[in-house]
Amino acid sequence: MERLKTDMIEIGEGQQRIREGQREIRQKFEEIGSECRRLKEETMNIAKQSDYNQIRINLMFSILKAREDNNFAHADHLTGLLRLVKFPSPFLFLILGISDFIINLANASYYKEGNITRKWKSRNKERQAWLADS
Repeated sequence: MERLKTDMIEIGEGQQRIREGQREIRQKFEEIGSECRRLKEETMNIAKQSDYNQIRINLMFSILKAREDNNFAHADHLTGLLRLVKFPSPFLFLILGISDFIINLANASYYKEGNITRKWKSRNKERQAWLADS
């Protein structure tokens, strides 16, 4: 009987250690989860900033190209667009991912519709070559 009581006490202590271990593990999982959410949010902010920077670079490159072609009205139009794109902007989410569309739309008023795609592809190649040289 005495042995049974000591076994019960040992089992109780073992269960208590298991509960404490489970509590510690649960706490660590919660900390890892909150760190994961924070890193995910930070990654999204970096991605948004990167998209914003890419939009501005695309517009700046188009402005340089328009000035090189002596098309100052088009360069002025694109400069106005560049001033509109500010970070953080409530309209940035509308602009993200469609910067090519915005520039093509701006180009549409200055170039024939059939030439937009060809001109844009050549500009992308020029931009990539220019960035590779930098």
